Formats: sequence, C-alpha cells, structure tokens
Amino acid sequence: MKEENEKAGVRNKKLYLYIALGCAAVLLCAAIIVTAVVLANRSRVSIDAGDNSGGQIETPDPDQPVIETPEEFISPVSVVSVLNEYGFYYNKTLGNYYEHMGVDFTAEVGSEVYAVASGTVESVYTSDVLVGTQITIDHGDGVKSVYQFVEAKEGLKAGDEVKQGDVIATVAEANGSEYKDGAHLHFEVFKDGANVDPAEYLTLEEK
Repeated sequence: MKEENEKAGVRNKKLYLYIALGCAAVLLCAAIIVTAVVLANRSRVSIDAGDNSGGQIETPDPDQPVIETPEEFISPVSVVSVLNEYGFYYNKTLGNYYEHMGVDFTAEVGSEVYAVASGTVESVYTSDVLVGTQITIDHGDGVKSVYQFVEAKEGLKAGDEVKQGDVIATVAEANGSEYKDGAHLHFEVFKDGANVDPAEYLTLEEK
C-alpha cells in the first residue's frame, strides 16, 4: 500500500512538472509574439514620422534631374478682361480664321503693362506694322513672354533687367493686324522656343 502511494506521488509530481513546463512554454511564446508586435509598431511609427508620403523613405537619385516649375506669372494688366483666347479664332481685321498665338486683354489706351515675371529684356521691336511695338522678356529656364500693341516705356532697351510687376509699357492705340478689336494688349508665352497657351502660366478671367 505504501509503495502504491509513493508511485502515485511520483506520477503526480511528474504531471505537475509537465503542466508547469507547458505553462512556461505558452508564456514564453506569448512574450515573443508581444515583443515582435511592439517592435514592428515602433518601426512603422518611426518611418511614418520621417515621411508622410506613404511610409517609405526614398533616397534621392543623384542622376535624376530636378524638375522646377516656372515662377508664377502675375497679370500683365491691372484689370483682367479677356478679349480673345489662345487658339483658333476669327480675326475681324483680316476677315479670316487664324490660329491665335496668345491672349488679348482689353485695356484702355495708356493703361500700364507689367512684366509678368522677373527677367531680362531680350528685344524691343518697333518696326512691325502688323503687331506694333513688341517687347520680349527672357525669364530663364526657356520661358519668354511677349507683349504686342504697346508703347514701350521710355528708355527700355534690350539687356535691361526687370522685376516682376515693373511697368514696361502702356497700351497703344488700336493698330496692326488686330486693330478692329480696339485697344488691347496681345500677350504670348514661349517655352523652349515653342509658343504655348498663356493660360498655363496665368489665371484668366473670361470677358
């Protein structure tokens, strides 16, 4: 009887030992899982704090060219009233349909004309009967602005540096290839030698 009790005691001790080992193993696994989750969350928070673009920090490619948008233009006239937009239109003066290469702003004779952005005066051309006086300003990065049907500011010449908003001319009497439209400023923009829609650089208000 005594031997049976001793054997039962040994079996119970083994059972308790196995149970204790099992519990320890479960606790150890739980601790490992919790630690892994905490570390993963810390890494994600660290990445998100350094980059709000989607959780991944991108290293700039030194061989990738940096694309810079051009300086925002201001309006070349104080009151924005669009007479003719860029594109196909009917020229009343010439009595035919043409590709309009700029934007026409209605303005009274003598109204001030402003440099839409800082730059260097490339030319002040006064010998064209079709466009009247024409001023071209080079703004850098391949961007140029052109002003037609104006009277250039006295003394303005090629090579002059102008700041955005400087008065470069006044609107002239209606003349040239668009005189039937009345007094106005004809404004064009060129990018890398190609004529482009000024609306890409200006916020235009319909007439």
